[in-house]
Amino acid sequence: MGLDGFRLRHLKMLVALSEHGKLGVVAEMFGVSQPALSRTLNELEQMSGHQLFERHNRGLVPTPQGEVIVRHAKMLISEAQRAEYEMVVAAAGQGGSVAFGTIMTPAADYVAPALKRIFETHPTIDISIAVGSSDVLLEDVLSRRLDFAVCRIPSGMNPLWFDYLPVGQETLRVIVAVDHPLSSKPLVTEEDLRHQSWVLQPHGSFLRHVVDDFIRRHGIVPASVVSTADALLTMLLILQSQRLGIFAEPVAALLQRHGLVKALRIEGDISVPGFGLIKLKDRELSASAELVYNVFATTRSP
Repeated sequence: MGLDGFRLRHLKMLVALSEHGKLGVVAEMFGVSQPALSRTLNELEQMSGHQLFERHNRGLVPTPQGEVIVRHAKMLISEAQRAEYEMVVAAAGQGGSVAFGTIMTPAADYVAPALKRIFETHPTIDISIAVGSSDVLLEDVLSRRLDFAVCRIPSGMNPLWFDYLPVGQETLRVIVAVDHPLSSKPLVTEEDLRHQSWVLQPHGSFLRHVVDDFIRRHGIVPASVVSTADALLTMLLILQSQRLGIFAEPVAALLQRHGLVKALRIEGDISVPGFGLIKLKDRELSASAELVYNVFATTRSP
């Protein structure tokens, strides 16, 4: 018994079953009958020596063993898709592909300069960039959908899983629209910040935890809070709804230079731990990804 008989198609079926939970839905996706898919699942469970899914009235739910194989299946499927793409790119004589992620802060003064260096010497390299929170980005690093990420390691993840190279620090700034009543104040006090409307990162995110802690320590009671991870929606709410928002200092400075917002000078900075260049420990990157990673490793945030 083992996984030697598993094919890529089998892994895709298992991932689909974990996501949809319905034999009929997945059978239609793969162009097979429901009884045929049920037989395939039984055969895979026999080969693995474990029950992979529990049958409930609401559908199929992965067992702990099923969750393990589905997690690794996602990694293998992602690697196979990357391999197919890189073969097409290689056949076309282009420069390979790289996928990495970044939190918002490094994008302005760390990621952009590093990319400029890369494209000066490798103009045809194909780079995909995901922007998100550290926990989401590192889940994608773990599942190999991303080669590496520029972020920080959340408390819920084992740092021993990763190689971590510190590259920068972060200070947050409260920003408002240029016509907001607070924009003309040379120094904004705790009292000024009370009973204002805010737009903040979602609950559970690292930055939201930092901001909530700052708000509690300074006795700031918001009039209302909109929570979103979308940077464009955040900007629209700041500009059109007179809400206060919080961005990293380099991003706030960039937006202020273009006359979009005003970064307030407040009593006390909102500082957070630094961020770093992170990849899965012992993972062998492709030649293109290794090239980009090394450029990032020799670039320092101002």
